[in-house]
Amino acid sequence: HRSTLASPVREYAEYLIAEAEVSATAANPTAVGFRTVARYIFGGNKPKEAMAMTAPVRTSVGEKMAMTAPVRTASSGPCAKVSFVVPSKYSLRSAPTPLDRSVRLKRLPRHYLAARSFSGPPPKEQRIGDEKRRLIDALGAAGLQPAKDGVELVYGYHDPFLTPNLLRKNEVAVYVDPASIANVMRRKQ
Repeated sequence: HRSTLASPVREYAEYLIAEAEVSATAANPTAVGFRTVARYIFGGNKPKEAMAMTAPVRTSVGEKMAMTAPVRTASSGPCAKVSFVVPSKYSLRSAPTPLDRSVRLKRLPRHYLAARSFSGPPPKEQRIGDEKRRLIDALGAAGLQPAKDGVELVYGYHDPFLTPNLLRKNEVAVYVDPASIANVMRRKQ
């Protein structure tokens, strides 16, 4: 990512993710989604090519449920989405083909995100909601608005099996409306 505006807004160029959609009613949808996409990353693909695992694991919350599913995690009622960013050497055409039909490759367009970082265990819904409210308040104070889709992303920058909770880095992020960024930039000129 590239920071072009004052913190906490980040600008991201287009990139590719491998995503699994999992029933949010599963015992631990993030873990199920993580394992599904990790299998793809570690060679569960055609031509059975292992790729570098990227950090963070992405979880998205509040997306409208799609008929098809593309390791970030998103929850939208009855489904959760977990994804990893695919290494940049791959395009949608050159990336290995997932063997598991629940894994989809998806290109994310250029976008802006605002994020709040904190340490600790993977956050529960209450913490995610609290961090999102603080983030939206900070955006409003800066004259910015979240995107209208209402999607929130949860990032985990840790090895879920080896890193103690105290050392884990997490973020809650929201997409930022590009028009509000343009308005703020015009006012600064």
